[in-house]
Amino acid sequence: MSYVSLYRKYRSQNFDDLVGQTVIVQTLKNAIKSNRLAHAYLFSGPRGTGKTSTARILAKALNCKDGPTPNPCGQCDNCEKIRTGHSVDVIEIDAASNRGIDEIRELRERVRYAPMEGRYKVYIIDEVHMLTQEAFNALLKTLEEPPAHTIFVLATTENQKVPMTIASRCQRLDFARLKLDEIKEQLKKISKVEKFEIDEKALDLVARSAEGAMRDAISLLDQLVSFSGHKIAYDDVVTLLGTADEELLFGFGEAAATGDIAAVLELIRKGLEEGRSMQQVARDLVLHFRNLLHLKVGSGESLELTADYLKRLEAQAGKFTFERIKAIISALSRAELDMKWHPHARLVLEVAMMELLGERQSVAVASSETSTVVRQAVPAAKRITPNDSPVAVVQRTTHDNSPVAPDQPLTHIKEHWSAILESMRKKSIYGYVSLHEGEPIELNGGGKLVIGFRKGYSFHKERLEETKNKQALEESIREVLGKHVPIECVISEGIVKAPSLSAKTVADFFDGRVVS
Repeated sequence: MSYVSLYRKYRSQNFDDLVGQTVIVQTLKNAIKSNRLAHAYLFSGPRGTGKTSTARILAKALNCKDGPTPNPCGQCDNCEKIRTGHSVDVIEIDAASNRGIDEIRELRERVRYAPMEGRYKVYIIDEVHMLTQEAFNALLKTLEEPPAHTIFVLATTENQKVPMTIASRCQRLDFARLKLDEIKEQLKKISKVEKFEIDEKALDLVARSAEGAMRDAISLLDQLVSFSGHKIAYDDVVTLLGTADEELLFGFGEAAATGDIAAVLELIRKGLEEGRSMQQVARDLVLHFRNLLHLKVGSGESLELTADYLKRLEAQAGKFTFERIKAIISALSRAELDMKWHPHARLVLEVAMMELLGERQSVAVASSETSTVVRQAVPAAKRITPNDSPVAVVQRTTHDNSPVAPDQPLTHIKEHWSAILESMRKKSIYGYVSLHEGEPIELNGGGKLVIGFRKGYSFHKERLEETKNKQALEESIREVLGKHVPIECVISEGIVKAPSLSAKTVADFFDGRVVS
């Protein structure tokens, strides 16, 4: 016999087996006992919380030889056929692949016929929100007045996409995400039966990674057995998930609390060498600081974590202010989003952390350097020649706030672009990186400098348009050119290849070296 995956093997077969859905179990059991069954149910909730399993159990409860009963025997022919998916009276439809009006019209024709083996025909329509509007319209009348021998169960993970005309004709039951302890207890039972050994710390990480979905947790356990055998350790889970382990997360927290940029870069390097996914690390860091935020506002009791883990979090939370944690979460969330588009995920995370920890220091240094240069400046002509160095340009800055004239040569700006970039680097690291991916393409009629980005680089455009980055760039241009030049960012089809950060630039930026 071929191997049966664990989540199928341990799928709930009766109401008492269902984990974490006490209200729904009680509602359905009482409805069966009192003969108050609705003709249509809408099961909504996250994936892996038991919607389809509950629908099958309901079908068994109605068609069992001892039924209708809230406790189907599971042994009779009807129960066995429903369990194996061979019952002609229980029809499961995947709305994702059968979403058209023709399929629903066929359903309407079949509904009229009486059940062949049991008492009821049960139609289970999974992911019902995927049906087309025409299909929903075709289902309306049948759903409102089905034959007495027919029960509809509509299951969905996105109930907001189900039209109200459909939802109002159903009795809605909302499936909740499972609690951490409920998932852990079920995994322990499975491990005991299957003779797996899994340590408590590993079990906790598996349960947390499932995010309330029992199916995900059991599937991960199955995968771990294939990966590490019947003895599962915490490090096996970390390696398989590519996630940040506990020490890495707390290490980031300590470095963020002390502003230790070097320690952060070392932790990123270590995580990469150990095979961690940078995007997953960023996601784990967001969750870590979310936990710190909950503890900071006094809602730590809502966190489903072990006592030892909570104790460490409480100690670290005391090192941050509420506003600081919010700023860190915001920066990391943005970095995680940018990683989806940027080819160098590590660089995105490094820059995000460096800006977070060193931006104020960098601005202070830049401000100090500018003040020193201005104090040493001597009167000079306003005209800037192509041979001027960046320092000479700053020394001769007049800080005139009037916009640059529309006929100001674009070539003049391009000649001093490297100086603008250098000034921008001191003011905003994120802005500096994004500016590298664009190029000045024109001075429009309003005197604005138009910076173009090639198609697919809209996230750099949006980053540069952020208020603080835009102001930093305009200030950098004023320092170098001696004029206030407003900017505008656009996506330009004419840009074939945007300038990117060279290996040497990146190495200089991080005080490193290029290794061939």
